[in-house]
Amino acid sequence: MRSDAPPAAGVSEAGASAEAAPPNVLASKTPTASTPIRGRKRGALLSLLVSGGLIYLLYRTLNLRQVGEALLTADRLWLVISIGLILPITALRAIRFFWVAPAGALPGIGEAFKLTLVSGALNVFVPAKAGDLIKSYFVAKRGHTSTGVAIAIIVYERLCDMFGLIFWCLLGWFVGRPEVTSLPVAFWMLLGALGTLCGILISSEWAAAVWRALMMRLIPDGKLRKLRQLAVGWPDLLEVLRPRRKWIVPFSLMLWLAHLFQIWLFTVALSLHVPFAVCASLSAIALMAGQLPLTVAGLGTRDVALVVLLAGYMAPESAAAMGVLISTRNFLPPLIGIPLMRPYLASVVEDARRWRRGAEQTQ
Repeated sequence: MRSDAPPAAGVSEAGASAEAAPPNVLASKTPTASTPIRGRKRGALLSLLVSGGLIYLLYRTLNLRQVGEALLTADRLWLVISIGLILPITALRAIRFFWVAPAGALPGIGEAFKLTLVSGALNVFVPAKAGDLIKSYFVAKRGHTSTGVAIAIIVYERLCDMFGLIFWCLLGWFVGRPEVTSLPVAFWMLLGALGTLCGILISSEWAAAVWRALMMRLIPDGKLRKLRQLAVGWPDLLEVLRPRRKWIVPFSLMLWLAHLFQIWLFTVALSLHVPFAVCASLSAIALMAGQLPLTVAGLGTRDVALVVLLAGYMAPESAAAMGVLISTRNFLPPLIGIPLMRPYLASVVEDARRWRRGAEQTQ
C-alpha cells in the first residue's frame, strides 16, 4: 500500500551524518541541553497543576455521588464495546503514521503501532504532546530523513487530525443544529476558516513553498531553529506524500469519524439520549479544548467544556461521567505503551552518549 516514490531532495540530507550524531529532534546538540530539560519539567509540573486545579473547581460544583452512580449503572455491554474501540482506533492511527512516514523509514505497521503507543505514553508526562517527537526521532534515525521532514511528519498528522475534527464538527453543527447559546455564529465561521487553513496546509505544495520562503526570510539561522527546520522540511514532505495524499486525508476523516462514534457510544452506555450529529459536533469542540497545551492529556479543559457544552442535553454529573469515559482514550493506550518505552528511550540515551563521546574526542 506504500508508494515507492523516491524521497524528495532534502529528505536524505541527514543520511551522511546520521551515524555520527543522533538526529537533532529530541535534544539539543550542545552541552547546555539540561536547560531545556528543566524547562520541560517545569512545563509538565505546570500542566499537572492546571489539570488538577480545573478538575477540583469543576467537581466541587458537582454531586460526586451522582457522577459515581452514572458510571456504576452504565450499560456494561455498551461500555465494553465503546472502550474496546480504543485498540482499533489506535491501530488506525498507527497505519496512518506508517503511510505518512517516508518509504523505508519504518520496517512495518507493527513498529508504527509500537511507536504510536510509546509516544502516547510519553505525552502523559510532557506538555503539548511533545512525546510525539520520539516518532520523529526514529524516522530520522532509521530512514536517514532530514530533521525538518521528520518534524513535519508529526505536524502533518496533527493538521490532518485538526482538519478531520473540524470537518465533522461543522457537519454535525449543520445537520444537528446543537442548542448551544454560548457559541455565536462567528465562532463557527472562525472554525470553518481554521479548517480551511488546515486543508490548504496538508494539500497545497504551493502554499508550503510560500511558507518556506517566508520563514527563511523572517527567521535567521540559529533562532527558532525547530520552526525554521519545519518550514524547510514541509515542502519536501508534501512532495514525498504526493502519491498518497489523496487517500491519507480521507483516511483521516474516517479515523475521526471513528473517534466521534466511540464518544457517542459512551452516551449510549450512560443511557443518555443525544443525537449523533449533536454529540459529534459538541464533543469535537471539547476535544479541541483538550488540545490546548496547558493540561495533562486534556484533563480538565475537556471536562469543563463537556459540562458547559452539553448542559442542554444532560445533567452536569452525566457530562462529567462522560468526561471520565473519554479520559480512558488518553490513558489506556499509554498504559500499554509504558512497558514498550524502555528500548526506545535506551536507544535515544545511548545515541546521545555516543555523540557526546565523539564530540569530546574531537575537542
